[in-house]
Amino acid sequence: MIKTVYIILLLTACAASRSTNSTSRILGGTNVNLGAIPYQAALQYWGTTFFFAGGSLLNSRWVLTTAHGLFGRATNSINIALGIHRLDVAFTTRQSMEIRTHPLFNVVTLANDVGLVRSSLVIAFTTSIAPIDLSPTFVNDGILARVSGWGAVNGDKTGESVVLQSTMVTTGPCVDTEFMTFTPSNHFCAGGTNPRTAICTRDVGGPLVLDSHLIGIPFYHDPRACGVLLDGYLRISFYRNWISGNIPL
Repeated sequence: MIKTVYIILLLTACAASRSTNSTSRILGGTNVNLGAIPYQAALQYWGTTFFFAGGSLLNSRWVLTTAHGLFGRATNSINIALGIHRLDVAFTTRQSMEIRTHPLFNVVTLANDVGLVRSSLVIAFTTSIAPIDLSPTFVNDGILARVSGWGAVNGDKTGESVVLQSTMVTTGPCVDTEFMTFTPSNHFCAGGTNPRTAICTRDVGGPLVLDSHLIGIPFYHDPRACGVLLDGYLRISFYRNWISGNIPL
C-alpha cells in the first residue's frame, strides 16, 4: 500500500506546474556549458514549457528515459529537447511519434522502469547533439560517475534548475525502504555525502555516465527528501539487449 501511495505521489509530481524563475539545481551540482553533455535530453509535455524528466540520446531517433515518466502519455504528447543547457531561453524541440516501455514494467513497484521515446524527425548530430553508447559492463560499488539534469537542488525538492547541472556520485549498495525494494542484478545505487550529491525531482530518466558510456538511469529517490539515502539507478548492462533491440532507425 505504501509503495502504491508513493507512485501516486510520484506521478502527481510530474503533473505539477514548473517555476520559471528558479535558480536552484541538482544536489551538489555545478553549471554545465553548452555542448559539454551532448547526449542529454529534456522531456516536456507537447505544447508547453513543462519539463518532467531527463533522457539520453541513443541514435538519430531514440531517447532513453524511465517508463514511469512515460506512463499514461499519448505517443505524440512529448517534446524532445536536445542540444540545450538552459530551459529559460527559446530552443527547438522534436515531437514524439512512438513510446516503448519494457514489457515487464510495473508502475506500482517500478520494476523494469525503462522507456524509450522516438522522435518524429531524424535528429542531426552537431557539436552539442550526439548519442551515447550503452555500457556492457556490470557496475561495481565504489565507482565514481557523473549524473546530470535540471532537477531540484534542495532536499525538500523546492525549485528546479534552468541551467543544466552535473555532479559526481559514487556507486554503492542499495538499502531497501518501505517505498522501494531493489534487485542487485538490475539496480544499483549512488550518491555522495561529503559533499552531499544526489538526484532530485525531475532528474529521473537522465544519464549516469562513466568513461563516455551510459551505465545507469536514475529512477528513484527517497520521496521524503532528496539526498537522504543513495538514489536508485537502473543497470544499463542488465537492460542493454532489450534497449538495443528496440531502437530501430
